[in-house]
Amino acid sequence: MAKFALKVQDCNIEVNARIPEGPVLPTTLLPILQGLSNTLSDLTSAGAAKAGAPVSCREGCGACCRQPVPVAPAEARMLAEWIDEQPEERRTVLRERFRQAAARLQESGMAQEVRDCMQASRDARHALGLRYFALGIACPFLEEERCSIHPIRPLRCREYLVVSPAERCATPANAEIVSVKPPILFSQVLEKWNTSGERQAGEFILLTMLDDWAAQHPAVQDRAHRLASEMLLEFLQASSGDRGGTQ
Repeated sequence: MAKFALKVQDCNIEVNARIPEGPVLPTTLLPILQGLSNTLSDLTSAGAAKAGAPVSCREGCGACCRQPVPVAPAEARMLAEWIDEQPEERRTVLRERFRQAAARLQESGMAQEVRDCMQASRDARHALGLRYFALGIACPFLEEERCSIHPIRPLRCREYLVVSPAERCATPANAEIVSVKPPILFSQVLEKWNTSGERQAGEFILLTMLDDWAAQHPAVQDRAHRLASEMLLEFLQASSGDRGGTQ
């Protein structure tokens, strides 16, 4: 059992987490990081509500599920393996959705732009995101405007919190969307924390292109294994920055 505290602004988040002994893969730590992300998002939502601007995101509103969502290598690997573990009928449905999403993006002529977007400026990435949204490509995990993998959804999805009217999210290019962000964006730390060695320099892993990524990056048995305690401490130190320390 690992016990640690993460100081975030005026809050001390105390965590008791059961971590495996011995060397493990980075994906093993994802449930802990997902729990931390949930905690920060809950704190942010509570703060927004107290300030009179409650978060308007609700189950059944899937507009944000048509945005280009980046995932870290560890998340991409975990989701790819999750798909592999599903019953054949379920795998077939999901892979067909991924195929259709990839085909739509390829037809648009934007596929390579998306892959190379890490090299672009912030403004260029924003413009590309709006063009991507206009394509209407739904996340393959979206079903009846609900996330079918909500418990294991990417960190980026957990951190996206909007306080403006929900209907504005359907027209991001024409409406003012006001969001609130957790004090630490664990998704960005995880994307830079390339301990798995599965990301090429400057590579952008798009959630809707996950199946293509998995096909081009097959899992290998000799992937790097490290002590879970060491990786967790490293991640928390990277997350804390100048906001406080970890214990």
